[in-house]
Amino acid sequence: MLSFPAPACSAQRACYANVMSIERITISVPSAVAARIKRAAGDTPVSAWVTGVIEERLDDAELDRLWQSFYESVRPRRADVRRADAIFRRLTRPSRRKRAA
Repeated sequence: MLSFPAPACSAQRACYANVMSIERITISVPSAVAARIKRAAGDTPVSAWVTGVIEERLDDAELDRLWQSFYESVRPRRADVRRADAIFRRLTRPSRRKRAA
C-alpha cells in the first residue's frame, strides 16, 4: 500500500502534494495588472491563484478545439444551424408572463 506524506499547509492556503512536479517560471506584468492579480487572489497565494486561472483557460481552449473538431466532422447544413439558433433563441428568451404584484 502506498502512502504519501501529508502536505504541510493550512486549510485556508492552497498547497501542492509532494508528488507533483513543479517548475518555476517568471512572468512580467504591468504594475496595475499585478495589483489586480493580488487583489483577486485575496488570501490565496498568488502562484496558486494564477495557476488555477491558467489551468481554467487552458481547459477552455482545449474544449474549444474539441468543439471545433466535432463541428467540422458533423458539418451541419445551413438549415440545421438556423433551426438550432431558433430553438436556442426560443429557449433563452425572457418569459412573457406577467408577474403578480
